[in-house]
Amino acid sequence: MGSLSAKEDGTPDDVTGLTANQILHIRETWQVVLSNKRANGFAIFRILFTDYPFTKKLFRSMDQVDIDVPEQFEKNIALRAHITRFLHSFDTYVSSLDEPADLQQLLYDTGKSHLRHSVKPEYFDALGNVLMKGLTAVLGKDFTEEVQGAWGTAWGFFVIHLKQGLEDAVRHGAETNGTAAGTDE
Repeated sequence: MGSLSAKEDGTPDDVTGLTANQILHIRETWQVVLSNKRANGFAIFRILFTDYPFTKKLFRSMDQVDIDVPEQFEKNIALRAHITRFLHSFDTYVSSLDEPADLQQLLYDTGKSHLRHSVKPEYFDALGNVLMKGLTAVLGKDFTEEVQGAWGTAWGFFVIHLKQGLEDAVRHGAETNGTAAGTDE
């Protein structure tokens, strides 16, 4: 029988910081999000664009879209495709919670791939806030303090590796271009 990296006795995993019970909470609540993918995905991105309007410029064809007009927002094919990729990626992360080394690499690679989209490391912090607000909206009273703590711990792990991948990609790009990382020379 396979074993979870998080110990069954309630001790947090050495890598993710998650307990087996927290992983269970995350997986159960993520299924609620997936039960209505399109609506919940748009709800999360509506929060992103409302709370962090500068992020609209990161998405193709979003500059002229009014997020309060469903015909514009929800029918934007490029955004729908991105939301689908976002949900699939998160589903993979949630499925990989008991495989920390695999999850670290997935998150690192995702962070690295976001360099080409002009994402900055701090945008991942904003995404964490959006995720928590989105989960609150989707789960309602089921987003208990315990569930919120589980997601907070998971996001803390996720964001470290997302940022690391992006920051390494920035450094590698700077080295390749002959400039010092973090400079505009």
